[in-house]
Amino acid sequence: MSVNEGAFVNARPAWWVAPANTLLTPATRSRFRDPARAFEAAERAAADRSGLPWPRDREFRSRMRFLSDAWLSAPGVTPLGRLSVQNEVERRLETRLRLLHLFEARPEVADQVVDRPVFITGLPRTGTTFAHGLLAQHARTRAPALWELLDPVPPSGREGERVRDRRERLASARSVIRFLNAMAPRWQSIHPMHPLEPEECVFLLPHSMAHHVRIPVPEYRAWMEERDTTPDYEFLKAALQAMQLDHATAAGRRPPASAAGRGAPRRWVLKSPLHLGSLDALLRVFPDATVVLTDRDPVRATASWGSLVEAGMALHLDRVDPHWIGEEWLGIWTRSMARAERVRAASAPGTFVDLPYDELTADPVGVAERVWTGLGEEFDDLSRRRTTDYTRRDRRPSPHRYTIDRYGLTPERVLAAFGG
Repeated sequence: MSVNEGAFVNARPAWWVAPANTLLTPATRSRFRDPARAFEAAERAAADRSGLPWPRDREFRSRMRFLSDAWLSAPGVTPLGRLSVQNEVERRLETRLRLLHLFEARPEVADQVVDRPVFITGLPRTGTTFAHGLLAQHARTRAPALWELLDPVPPSGREGERVRDRRERLASARSVIRFLNAMAPRWQSIHPMHPLEPEECVFLLPHSMAHHVRIPVPEYRAWMEERDTTPDYEFLKAALQAMQLDHATAAGRRPPASAAGRGAPRRWVLKSPLHLGSLDALLRVFPDATVVLTDRDPVRATASWGSLVEAGMALHLDRVDPHWIGEEWLGIWTRSMARAERVRAASAPGTFVDLPYDELTADPVGVAERVWTGLGEEFDDLSRRRTTDYTRRDRRPSPHRYTIDRYGLTPERVLAAFGG
């Protein structure tokens, strides 16, 4: 098998996906014929699953409908693809609904301090996942696990609310991963995911370029690149505040409103390459945040990202064009990097910390100590032991193969695009 053929194998869905799409075609054709009615059904599903009524929330719902309409109107979406994005819209609407009721019923949630969070970002496939898990081993930090990101809001106490305890939320996340693994047997070789492991906070951001990975939605991408994403990061902050409250309640204590208070909340360690294009909004909402920037050969990063996007789109579309992926995402990442550089140039000294890939992989424990001591945190024995144990885990069950030419690009073209 050639390397290029191996890249295709990484993206290929399981054998049963095609016949399942055939069987589901009649039912989904009528269900999703009208995107407007499909979104209204998603709103009703969110209310039914939470047991909570919708308050006035026109702007958020209008933006989410724009995404839903773009997904469902895109050409070539398979029945399973339509069901997948409908479930995603329902999940995000339910999170929004639960969060609105929580803040109304318990105003003290808004007093929660999100203390000096650390955001890891950089071009995709440059070690951001490894750096995330690595820095999250510090004893005074916290990284959101996948199960929390999928269902982050604790009960509001409102009458009629349908409450899911932690066991149910974890079981639901495990079901999500089992189904993903059944649909895409090689997905874990591209991006390992586990319900109990740290995961990207784009699962909480209402809008991001992550939605462009499932299904090509150029009109949504253009909208995202022009809009002010501050509301998305305000939503992220609110969700983190809710998760802090949930954690404190489970531990049997009341979290302090001040970061200086006894038992102050641990620092969040968050991650996504997709923050690159929105660092201005991120720092507006989290002015005391530190941004850790990873760095790696952009040719390898671009090829590896192409493989991830191809695998994601193969689960939703009847045909995927690798050359379109290469051209589209090369443009997205070069624009995002240019915007990030402008934000960095205008930021206060110390806001950004560089984390080169070669250094990260050569001496990960030393890197973690350097980062945390530079941020004013003691790198104690517990943190060192946990960090060392993390570096010894084998996370990738099979090799991830990819080539830049599969995506219609050349090394020279990629380097030139990034100014190399």
